Amino acid sequence: MERTNLTDFNTNTNSIVYLRILTSLTFLIMLCCLILFLARLGTWFAYAQPESISQCTDLWRALWTGFRFDLAILIRLAILGILASIVCIPMPFPLAKIIWVLNYLLGGLIIILVIWLAMANFSYIGFFNRPIDSFAFSGMNYGAETIWPTVTSIEAFELRVGLCIVVTWASFWLCLRVTKKVTRIIKTIKMGKLSFIIFAIFIPLMIISILGRGSVSTFPLSYRHLVVSSDTAINNLVPNGIIALYYGYKEFKASHRIEPATDLEGRNLFEAFYGYPATDDDLFPQFFTRTKQSTFLEENPPHVVLNLVESMANTLLSTDFSGDINLAGELQKHLTEDYYFDRFLPAHDDTQKSLVSLLVNTEYSAISHSRHQTVPLKTSAARVFKNAGYKTVFVYAGFEGLSNRSKYFKTQGFDVFVGAHQLADLYPAMQPSVWGGEDQFVFDEVYKYLESHIKGEQPLFIVTLTVTNHPPYNLPLQETLSIPEKPQQLLARLQDLPEESLDTYLYTNDQLGQFISKIKDSPLKQKTIIAATGDHAIRGMRFNDEERLHEISVPFYLYIPQNYKSSFIPDTHQIASHKDIMPTLYNTALSQVAYPNLGRNLLDPTTKDSVHNFAYHADYLVSNEKSYRKNNEVLLTGKIVKPDFMLTKSPSTEQKELGHGQSYRQVLQWLTRYQLHEHSSLQEQP
Repeated sequence: MERTNLTDFNTNTNSIVYLRILTSLTFLIMLCCLILFLARLGTWFAYAQPESISQCTDLWRALWTGFRFDLAILIRLAILGILASIVCIPMPFPLAKIIWVLNYLLGGLIIILVIWLAMANFSYIGFFNRPIDSFAFSGMNYGAETIWPTVTSIEAFELRVGLCIVVTWASFWLCLRVTKKVTRIIKTIKMGKLSFIIFAIFIPLMIISILGRGSVSTFPLSYRHLVVSSDTAINNLVPNGIIALYYGYKEFKASHRIEPATDLEGRNLFEAFYGYPATDDDLFPQFFTRTKQSTFLEENPPHVVLNLVESMANTLLSTDFSGDINLAGELQKHLTEDYYFDRFLPAHDDTQKSLVSLLVNTEYSAISHSRHQTVPLKTSAARVFKNAGYKTVFVYAGFEGLSNRSKYFKTQGFDVFVGAHQLADLYPAMQPSVWGGEDQFVFDEVYKYLESHIKGEQPLFIVTLTVTNHPPYNLPLQETLSIPEKPQQLLARLQDLPEESLDTYLYTNDQLGQFISKIKDSPLKQKTIIAATGDHAIRGMRFNDEERLHEISVPFYLYIPQNYKSSFIPDTHQIASHKDIMPTLYNTALSQVAYPNLGRNLLDPTTKDSVHNFAYHADYLVSNEKSYRKNNEVLLTGKIVKPDFMLTKSPSTEQKELGHGQSYRQVLQWLTRYQLHEHSSLQEQP
């Protein structure tokens, strides 16, 4: 067959443009794969623990799977340019020239996405110990004026941005140099039309279609391939920034879809959760139970104050992690005097998710700013207290509009919502911050409410939420509290955290402690129950795989006046979680009041044998002294939980059925969906 120089026949010029695009994008994909590989190695060396290094098989599996994801996503990003250049081969040359320019722009966009999202993913893993997820999108609700100072507070932020700029510039320069050399080589190629179609078009497209799937098997790469090990640090290596952002967005969108609940589904969940079938009566009320009847409580209803403390990590209260320094401040003596549950898990690693889970019993974190935001839910904690005759108050150090919290929690039964703007009006000395105001004034306002109701007939249920211990960790200007020289063992754990985070942690704990002391030194001591826990643990600290429960743990502190205490001394070392807080408070303060039967009373010895004897976290389920890591609702192999809350290195050989705990999240979802559907049905009735 006659062989012709590509510059000889009438479509040759466009053919050369196509080959330039194909080779240039191929080089670009190879370069980006190298960048992403180096980003994975950087993540591994920065955040992996020494004991994980021995898991060579899992590490290589993560790198290989990550490379497959890289190829797949890069090819999918580049395929439009390649296909457009093929279509332009028989068309007039000016059109091919336009396609060439557009491919330049496409290549530049790919480079920027790869490099900058790789750094974003690296930083996200350092702070949250997980790749970019739905929180990156839900957090946008906070606004740029809040997000930007938080982002810039990350350790070595300027260095990371500078590195991205240098790598981006170097990638552009290298791609341009290679493109010029490739163009000169292509002009010398001789190829017949049939050979050109086979070797330059058909075969590359076949290779692209295979690599673009990421797999030669029946099923292409998907979300399930992101887990290759039981080691979190290794799994974090698999998704690149683009893939992580994609799945995070899918998760975020899915969280906004709330499907109607069916009775059959609810009955199946009821039996799975409680271990016995529901009766033929209406199903929803059967998820509720009642507190015991108490004449004393009916005649002497106590005030109840629940404090949700920003990033209140339990590890920093333990000398095993913090060294010999006191990071609790004034709170320390109360932890010693009162009930302090030290093996305790939050519902989530995010404020909004933990907030609605604890106070509303829902797993739909976006519900407060969704189209369902005006629907009152019977599972709300404030509504339980209102039904018992309480005035309900929410005092928040942050801005009222964040996640629409002011309006939403009023809908859910809070009579009063006090936020940063109101606090600023009430306390002119309060200095505004990125997230709102200073925690001190939250506790001052709560004390004022309690003091005004010392002689009042109506008891108070008050919830507080602090913000000072949140990035960028700005200590109030007037604060003189300082931490002595910080132990090196503690500083070594602050991988992506500034040292200032320890100062704000101490400040908030100290303010809470002063508030409790003030209560105890007043007549309120005899009729005020005080509880405190973290919305989540501090994020950005370094932990190994044995310490994963410590990494996410928060304290649960509880002060109960002597007259309201039972003779039973609870086991404060038992494993529990957020779901158990409200049942404990209901049963301590309320008489014959219905509440959602979703957790256990930690002050009742009989509940240790109940179906609620498990601890729930969005990523972990702890039952029978075994911890099960979750991935997309799939439970991984369990590890034994030791008395010091550490996990065994190797998985447990003895696997028990988890039963009730496995259906907990689905039960919460069904209850919310049922209430929303019921509300919609009522709205539709004439």
